[in-house]
Amino acid sequence: MGSCFSRKKKKIPDESYRFWAAVASSLRLGWLGTTNERAEIKACQTALFPYLLSSSAIEEDFLGFEEHLIEGADISSCDDRRRTALHVAAAQGHIGAVRFLLQHGANVHAFDCNEETPLFDAIRCRSLEVVKLLLSAGAVLDKSTEELGIQMCCLAYLGKSEEMEAWKAAGVSFNVADAHGRTPLHVAVCTDQPEMVKFCIHNGSDPEQRDGFNNRPIDDAERLGLQHMVELLTYQAHQPTSSGHRWMKSPE
Repeated sequence: MGSCFSRKKKKIPDESYRFWAAVASSLRLGWLGTTNERAEIKACQTALFPYLLSSSAIEEDFLGFEEHLIEGADISSCDDRRRTALHVAAAQGHIGAVRFLLQHGANVHAFDCNEETPLFDAIRCRSLEVVKLLLSAGAVLDKSTEELGIQMCCLAYLGKSEEMEAWKAAGVSFNVADAHGRTPLHVAVCTDQPEMVKFCIHNGSDPEQRDGFNNRPIDDAERLGLQHMVELLTYQAHQPTSSGHRWMKSPE
C-alpha cells in the first residue's frame, strides 16, 4: 500500500481539504480550533496511521511501511483496540513483516485491549518461526503459571496439538497445572484421547505428576475404567520424550 500523503508543502486543494474534513468527522476527531489546515490534516494522518500500518502488515506491504514511516507514522502506534501493526503481523504469521517491524523499533511488549502482546498472537497463529523471532527480540509470556496451565489444559481438551507446540516453543512446560493441579495429560486421559496422551508424554508430560486430589493420570484412567488408557500410559512411560528422556526404566 503506497502512502496517500504528499511530502511537498503546497496549497491544499479545496476538495482534498473537504475529504480530510469528512475523514475527521467519521473518526470523531472534531477540529483543533485552529485555522491551520495543515495541522488539522496532520491530526487526521496521525489517527489513520495505525490502520494504514496494520493494513500493510496484513498485506506484507514493505513499501507501504516505508512510506508511512517517512510521513511520520509511529511504528508502535495502536488502533482503537490498542493493537499495533506488530500484533497484526504476528497474528497473520507474516515472518517478513514481523522482522521489518522489529528492525524499525516496534514495541515487542505492547499490550492490546486484552492485555496481550504480539507473542500471544503468534502462538495462536501456530507460527513457530514468529514465536522464536519475537522471543529473540525480548518477548516474554506475561501470564501466571496457573493461567498457562488453564490454557494448556483447554487446548488438550480441544485436541489442539499444534497450538500446544507453539506454547512449548514460547517456553511453556507440558507439566503446568490448572487451579486443581491438573495437567494437560490428566485432561487427555479423562477425555479419552489416546493420541493426545502420546503427544503430551512425547513433549515432556510427567505421567507420575499428581493433581490437587493426589491422583496421577493413570489413577484417573483406572477410576474411569479406561483399561486401554492404563495400558497406553504404562507403555508410553517407557518411550523416550522429545528430549530423549524416559519417565520409567525399561524392565531388564
